[in-house]
Amino acid sequence: MPYSQLNQLDFGNIKTALKEYMRSQTDFTDYDFEGSALAQLIDVLAYNTYYTAFNTNMVVNEMFLDSATLRDNVVALAKQLGYRPKSATASRAVVTSTLSYTSPNAPATALLRRGKAFTALFDNTVYQYSVLDDVRVPVNNGIATMENVEIFSGNIVTDYHTVNSTLRNQRFLINNLNTDTTSIRVKVFESAQSSAFELYDYAENILNVDPQSKVFFLTEIEDENYEIQFGDGVFGRKLENGEYVEISYLTTPGPVTNGAKVFSFNGLLEDPSVTNQNLNAVSITVTSLTTVEASAGGENSESLDRIKFNAAKNYATQDRAVTAEDYKAIVRNLYPSVADITAFGGEEDSPPEYGVVKIVIKPKYATALTSYTKKDLETKLKKYSVASVTPKIVDPSILYVEMTSNIYYDTNLTTYKSDKIKSMVIKNIEDYIELSDTEKFNGKYRYSKFTGVIDDADTSVMSNLTSIEMRKDFYPALNSKFYYEICFKNPVVSDDEPTIRSTGFTVREYPLDTVYIEDRKGKLVLYKLDSVTGDKQVLNAKLGDIDYGTGELRMYDLIIIKGSFNDDKIEIRALPAQNDIVSAREMFLDVDITKSKFTIIQE
Repeated sequence: MPYSQLNQLDFGNIKTALKEYMRSQTDFTDYDFEGSALAQLIDVLAYNTYYTAFNTNMVVNEMFLDSATLRDNVVALAKQLGYRPKSATASRAVVTSTLSYTSPNAPATALLRRGKAFTALFDNTVYQYSVLDDVRVPVNNGIATMENVEIFSGNIVTDYHTVNSTLRNQRFLINNLNTDTTSIRVKVFESAQSSAFELYDYAENILNVDPQSKVFFLTEIEDENYEIQFGDGVFGRKLENGEYVEISYLTTPGPVTNGAKVFSFNGLLEDPSVTNQNLNAVSITVTSLTTVEASAGGENSESLDRIKFNAAKNYATQDRAVTAEDYKAIVRNLYPSVADITAFGGEEDSPPEYGVVKIVIKPKYATALTSYTKKDLETKLKKYSVASVTPKIVDPSILYVEMTSNIYYDTNLTTYKSDKIKSMVIKNIEDYIELSDTEKFNGKYRYSKFTGVIDDADTSVMSNLTSIEMRKDFYPALNSKFYYEICFKNPVVSDDEPTIRSTGFTVREYPLDTVYIEDRKGKLVLYKLDSVTGDKQVLNAKLGDIDYGTGELRMYDLIIIKGSFNDDKIEIRALPAQNDIVSAREMFLDVDITKSKFTIIQE
């Protein structure tokens, strides 16, 4: 009997294979399969074979972490590696507020309870911010000052459960999307009527858990919800019948509030000396509110691709940091909002710093981590590190690439207007950056790739003429004599005409003038523009020097009193000697689309 081998499992190929098999039989040698009722039976057989092959393929794929596509299966496979996917993360800010009591009899202590406390106005939308722990401060002369209070975007939600041992599988579920699992607080009361409680801690593993440990475990379940589990009497204390469980957590909008700076106080201060919580609220007036750190660090729940990547890396570390890859994996676990990360031993730096591992982090929604986040990560990393090694978080050095492109298109080949062509070009560039190795540590800007991406934006684009500049931003030490060193780590054009330029700023020697920096044959000069003619007037011909080969600028004894922008940032631009730009070690490459210029020209 002839054998038909099915090695291409799509419907058309299956149907063709079935026909060929039938034709090989003597009873159907001259049979018209298309014009007969048998064609319907062949279609049914082909569909049945196709569905069976598809389901079999899906089952096999969902058994492995690399090929699984359903989130529940990816989460389950990651769990086997001891990895729990990251939940949504609340954006965090730090504020300091001064509150004045309106009544003459102010309490000795002010209490701000866990929950809503501030609002933020951001992008014409009001967002709620909460404190995760009670804040207690002394009251002096009717004034309460809450310094460096951490606030998080979102609202506190509280669930209550009564332990029922008669239920075979009682579950403690968190059925709210966008739960920040780092904010979970679990209290266990003897009964629903009890006021005394035990606070249970999250157990990351079972190594230090005994039968009396008051801990809970956390698992992601179906539909991106979470389940809290308690001990079984062997690993962790087992709950008793009738006990009352309070689970509170923060639901957050994630990254949408990153960058919020304007806050208002909307919490209630309490007098802790009054035991009746219905009567202890006091009236206050907010006399000042200062944003110490803008809101940052908000993140959506971990994507499937990131789960697959991080689960394997996390398993390889085995909860210890020895190699650079270990540090990178652990940091991603501790701080999910990472765009890219690199790590290296301090002995590799110049000058060398022994006994230190340097970790450079580029967050997703900012140029650098806040001082609080850096200190917090360094503290958390110490328990993973080798005894003699100190982890040190280092700010990245951002190297920006700005493009200036004249794009020529044929109006006969498209119905789109120039604005539409421009948006298509920008979208094409952004998509390429997302998929390439450009914006990262050790990133590479390939000039020919980007010009090709511009040409491919639409069939009407005929050509483009594109030039690039490098840019470094720095924040000066105001009102202090300082030595500044800025390095592009890429060769800069050496020419008779200046190839280095800065934005305008103010120095102590010339407080009434806006001054600029440029290069002249290896030297950096300070100049201003004549108010009438616009000519350049050199104020200091020996400001510093430049190494064109390395792109390193050195400026001596410069006293800056005001930067170029509201945050006193100063921008330095340089014309690269080559069109391909690379970054190394702590330098992060960033193609700045917002400051690039794209001009659409009709041919």
